[in-house]
Amino acid sequence: MSLIGVAHGSSHYYQLAFVTMLLIVRERAGLSFEEVGFLGALFYAVSGFGQTVAGFAVDRFGARPILAGGLLALGIMMGSFAVVTSFAGFAAVAVLGGLGNAVFHPADFALLNASVSQDRLGRAFGIHGLGGSIGWAGGPAMYFLDGAVGPVNAALLGALPGIVLSVLVWGHRGSLVDHRIKARAEAAGGPSPWSLFMQPAILLCLVFFALVAANTVGIQQFAVPAFQSMFGASQGYAAFCLIAFIFGSAGGMLLGGYLIDRMRHHERVAAIGLLVAAAFTLPIATLAVPPVLLPILLFCAGLAGGTTNPSRDMIVRQLTPPGAAGKVFGFVYSGLDIGSFLAPLVFGQAMNLGHPAAMFWIAIGLYLLNATLVTVIRQTTAPHAVPAAAE
Repeated sequence: MSLIGVAHGSSHYYQLAFVTMLLIVRERAGLSFEEVGFLGALFYAVSGFGQTVAGFAVDRFGARPILAGGLLALGIMMGSFAVVTSFAGFAAVAVLGGLGNAVFHPADFALLNASVSQDRLGRAFGIHGLGGSIGWAGGPAMYFLDGAVGPVNAALLGALPGIVLSVLVWGHRGSLVDHRIKARAEAAGGPSPWSLFMQPAILLCLVFFALVAANTVGIQQFAVPAFQSMFGASQGYAAFCLIAFIFGSAGGMLLGGYLIDRMRHHERVAAIGLLVAAAFTLPIATLAVPPVLLPILLFCAGLAGGTTNPSRDMIVRQLTPPGAAGKVFGFVYSGLDIGSFLAPLVFGQAMNLGHPAAMFWIAIGLYLLNATLVTVIRQTTAPHAVPAAAE
């Protein structure tokens, strides 16, 4: 659980570190801000399309080598900043990074499903989510490395986590069980991948994950200038408020993992958490609180929202036939990249129009919509579906 959690954290670290390094080398490489934005979008576009393909590769070749390859690709991506100086070169680096980032959800969940006992799986999903949240905090560290050792050495040092973790994942053959070994026989008679993807519950999960990501990424990217405009907060205090939200979300993931190991109705945990998050966001959208209460409200909103992450992972697991964990998780989790790609367009437009409070009303609407969706997903689950617990 710890190794997969740290590996997942590295994917989130490289997501932010990629754009951070682009901004660090932007003037030296002659890149405009528009080109930096395009390269960031290219990274997520490749990752989004690649997740489903990675899922097929996981089910065909095994999760452990695919995960090790993804980690190595991200390490090489970061190290490439030491030598690449042209827009075309950075575009190639973005494609490599997107391909590496695409493997994590299908490979991680296939390994966790096969390697962790049923009664600890909720905690495993919680640790997996916690690792991702902590990994996001590592991206801005590239600024400090750049200031200490320069951009070339910062890129080389930033490449080390991916390379080291790749070796560790490749070497842990005993503890990281290849789900295909256990599920090959059961998978032979299962439904075709495309008929599986077209099931209403699977499609709704894809939409659900896209909306969850849009909400989370939108808040992370635009909350600081929104707080400055809405409450007259300083940049430092606004950033502190956002950190409170992120840490609340991380704590909620651990709490949610323990909860779903003790509860059967995972959709109820998810729906309640989303509704509570909406309730804590409402005073912010209405400007009904003084700035001093913002960190408390945001921590509570993040905590409530974070508790839903392990539940949503367990819901997807229950929809997944044996031997198809890679394909299903890859397809569904491509929604995260879709949402991450679209979020700046929606939330950024609210900021451009001079209505920062609108982004929190959008967040409330997404919380409520997702609470409804997760309930509908449960109701549309095919009664004959074989749960992934067979793996």
